[in-house]
Amino acid sequence: MMCLIDERNIPEEIIEFFNMFPGQTLLIKGKPGTGKTILSLEILREICDERNGLYVSARVTPEKLYSLFPWIREIVPERNLVNATPKKLSERLSPLRRFQDQPFDYDSALIFFKILYEDAEEMDNPVVIIDSWDAILGYLSLRDDGVSFTQSICDLCHDLGTHLILIAETDGPTVLDYIVDGIVTLLDTNLHGHATDGQSQMERSKSRVLREIRIDKLRGARRKRRSYAFTLNDGRFRYFPPHDKMRMAEISPIPDIDDMHRSSGIRDFDKITGGLEKGGLTLFIVEHGVGLRYVPFLDQIAINLSLKKIGVARLRSIGSALPEDYDLEKKYEGIYFYKPESWITWRLEELFYSAEEYRKFLETVRKDRFDLMEFSLMEARKAYLNFLGELRKRHSTVVEFLGLDTFEILYGPENTLKLLDEAISRASRNNEILIAVAKRGMESIEMISQLATVSFVFEDILGSLFIYGEQPRTGLYNVSSDEKGIKLTPLV
Repeated sequence: MMCLIDERNIPEEIIEFFNMFPGQTLLIKGKPGTGKTILSLEILREICDERNGLYVSARVTPEKLYSLFPWIREIVPERNLVNATPKKLSERLSPLRRFQDQPFDYDSALIFFKILYEDAEEMDNPVVIIDSWDAILGYLSLRDDGVSFTQSICDLCHDLGTHLILIAETDGPTVLDYIVDGIVTLLDTNLHGHATDGQSQMERSKSRVLREIRIDKLRGARRKRRSYAFTLNDGRFRYFPPHDKMRMAEISPIPDIDDMHRSSGIRDFDKITGGLEKGGLTLFIVEHGVGLRYVPFLDQIAINLSLKKIGVARLRSIGSALPEDYDLEKKYEGIYFYKPESWITWRLEELFYSAEEYRKFLETVRKDRFDLMEFSLMEARKAYLNFLGELRKRHSTVVEFLGLDTFEILYGPENTLKLLDEAISRASRNNEILIAVAKRGMESIEMISQLATVSFVFEDILGSLFIYGEQPRTGLYNVSSDEKGIKLTPLV
């Protein structure tokens, strides 16, 4: 239904950057809590051979690091976790402190690395992480010499062919930017791109936090995108690449949650919502830029219902009909796609050269010949009710999926609300779920939202598809799929 989840947790550009040359230097920038440590360890996992990682921590003890990230044991053995907390660092760097009156040059860098390596295991092509470089420079009381010492460290790594990852405690520009080969910045923003660090606790609780990795510089490597969204769910760094392709997935039916809630057929969505509520409207709002990527989400809901012998009446949104529609009807007994057949609407469409001319014709009819449109609406309503009646002869219960933008284009916003109100009444009377899709920009969307019991929004964020709840209010979830169907990953 959707393209498969990317197998890698970090952007491919970063991996390609480290594979280009030995001795690459990368600076990871970001404010506290943005995920710098986790990203550095994920990079280590991707590019480092077993037991070839050296992690220098100025903030966290080795014991705590293993406790937080047990998955790094195979890459960074215990002897290669260098305790660089203030007390330990003072002891280790005492040889350098004796020569504080001398410039910190290439020889100083060589001494520094010898100190770090003295207790480590023998390694071929090691990858070194220093977390954080600001702390190391601070403990050495380096001010003016910080840049020259960093340059010497980077030069040494180039000569030795040792990859080096430095972690900085800021997301702003620094003089180090001109020294290292690559820079990535981790940012905490909200859904509209505003930084969250200046917000009050109430403002943060109302906004939806978005984590963003920005690729500022990768010398010699091709940058596919400037930024990606990412999550730190389950203590792992995982980025979300753009998803455009769609694929089908075989699913098994999921039983109803309880007497008042049907399963959506998407386990992650059921966990968020508690299931689809009977007797009310579940509304999905599609933002600009999403395209058709939301359609497989609704397809899986429809398939799950049909596998339980429930009839599904689907009136597609404008432009959302897919070649797979025929396959769905053929493969899953119980899914039926409906197209309005009013004489003043779809039957006249073929007489116009373009969709734009047809749309203008409908606007003219609505404005100047209200009586014709009313007649058309009554005819269409009667035909649709007959369609539902035929389905109820085949199925004990029928669920409606309504593309409300189709209604609004054909009959206008006021009539759209009337038709939706009738559908809600049917769902309430039959104690059944009702699903509708509205597009951002519809005139009736605000009123439609007020009629919904539950409403969720599909939105494109940095090239990837996300969903979030307006009612109930939720955070952001990335939409992807694997061989088991749709998956929702929280952005935390």
